[in-house]
This record gives sequence, structure tokens and C-alpha cells, in this order.
Amino acid sequence: MPQPLVTIPIAAYKTRPDHLTTAIKSALGQTWQNIEVIVSDDSPNPSLRAVVEQFLDPRLRYRHNFPGLGVARNHLLCFREAEGEYIAVLNHDDFFAPTFIERLVEPLIEHPALSLAFCDHWVVDADGQRLVPETEQTTKDWGRLALMEGIHRPFFDLLAAQTIPMAMGAVFRQSLLPSLLPAKAGPAYDLWLTYLLCQESYGAYYVRDRLSSWRSHPENITSRGGLDWSYGAAECWRTVANDARLASIRPIARRKAASAFCCCAVSSWRAGQRGRCFSFGWRSLRMSPTIKGFATLCLPVVPRAFPFKAFGSTRP
Repeated sequence: MPQPLVTIPIAAYKTRPDHLTTAIKSALGQTWQNIEVIVSDDSPNPSLRAVVEQFLDPRLRYRHNFPGLGVARNHLLCFREAEGEYIAVLNHDDFFAPTFIERLVEPLIEHPALSLAFCDHWVVDADGQRLVPETEQTTKDWGRLALMEGIHRPFFDLLAAQTIPMAMGAVFRQSLLPSLLPAKAGPAYDLWLTYLLCQESYGAYYVRDRLSSWRSHPENITSRGGLDWSYGAAECWRTVANDARLASIRPIARRKAASAFCCCAVSSWRAGQRGRCFSFGWRSLRMSPTIKGFATLCLPVVPRAFPFKAFGSTRP
């Protein structure tokens, strides 16, 4: 039986050449051979082209975006150019196990009512070494430790728990792609994508094995958090909370939106943007009144040098 084509988009930005090389090798080295790999580079210059061209593989192509598109638009452009029936996003510094595509595409072929399949993953350091305690904690924190392998339909609860590693641990149907991935999604595009793919009560299939690796290092956008990531997440959770189809997780979405807007306020305060700080604090309170939300309204009058340990994190 012919294998359906799978597109693997890799949105690159100022990545280490060795990290990108590892990502591409893992994509091209799949046991599922019918793939295309798109490296879409938002870096200031096209120096990463040489990394791609060393592979001499017709399944791989490179594009340099100038000016840069931003995280959300870069991925959306890849999705629009994808010729595959299925899409598997791969971060430029992460990598797949050889059977990743094969293991996740098979349940999608068998069950047409599923929108995506996902797996657990390893946490690795900058050099690719597995961090076992961090991996076990991550599996637990994101609700995959006790999650049963198989079909979950609908998967609103998995969205609420942020269980699905969309950026390097999932495969989804190209036919269900949203027509628009909001530019405000920014680095939180994967959260938005999970939300958009679950709206019509489609199902998700979970494979318990760790078939991909997420690289934890200081340059990782998700690790850093910051205003762009927090704002994208806040707007996503606000949208989820206002979506009548997802009423079952509305209270969780409102709390997550409130927390993310608080993080936006803290980032703005640290950047000296007092007006934006107050605005984000007010948005937080509108989503869910919390002590932390009320405290953010006071931040504009607090000196930036003040050791406000209660706001040490800029991640929701």
C-alpha cells in the first residue's frame, strides 16, 4: 500500500548549525520514507542554507524569509506550502526518533475521525543528552503519566492541560488546517494550533512511547518565555474561554488567561512599559480576579529594581 506523504516543517531562526543538522537528520532518517521537509528560515541572513544543502536530498528544500515573518506566520506559510496529507512540526533544535512518523501516522490512517496523534518525549540538554529526572517530571506535569494510550475524543481536556506537544511530538491532518493562524499567536503558535484542531470535537490518539526529544537550553524560546510567548498564550486562552463549544473547560481557560496576562504585565514592568503593565493587569482581572492580578495594577509605581520575588517568573 502506498504511504501517504507527510510534510515536516522546520521553522528556523538563529539556530545553532549543529542543532539544525540534527533536526534535519532525524526528519530525513524516518522509517516512513514518503516525506518532504521544509526549512523556512527567519534568520537575518541565509547562512543556514549551507546546513540544508549539505544533505543533497530531493525531499528537502530551503527558503529564506526576508524580512522575517515571525513564528506564527512562518509556520502558517509552511502549512500552506505543504503537499503532505499529514503534517508533523519539528522545532529547529529538537529531533524525532526514527519511527516517529510511522507510529503516529498509522492510527490516523486507521481512524479517519481523528485530527491528530501525539506521543511522549524526552527532555535533552544543549548537547542532546537525555535528562531523565526532567523528562519524568515533564511527563507528569503535562498530564501524560497516567494518560491511557489510545483515542481521546473530544480532547478538550488535553488542551486544557496542555498535554499535546504539538511543536515536536504530534502529527495532524493537513485537511483540518485552520485557514488562519493569528499573527498574535507568536511563539505560542503550537497552543493555538492545538486549540484550532480540537474545535469540532475531533479525536486525538496518544502513543505512550517517547518518540521525540525536546531540547532545553537558554536560547530556546519556550524556555525563555517572555512577553511575546505570554501574550500569545493569554490571547489563546481568552479565545478558548469565549468559545461556546469549549464551555467544559471555560473556568480553566479563564484562569490560564489571567495568569498569562499577569506574566505579560510583569514583562512590561521589567521593560519599563508602565502603561502596558497596567493594561495587562486589568485584562488579567477581567478574566479571573486574583491577588496576583490586583498586585500587577500596583506594579507601575514600583521601581524596577525592587526585588519582587512573587513575580519571578514570566511564564504562565
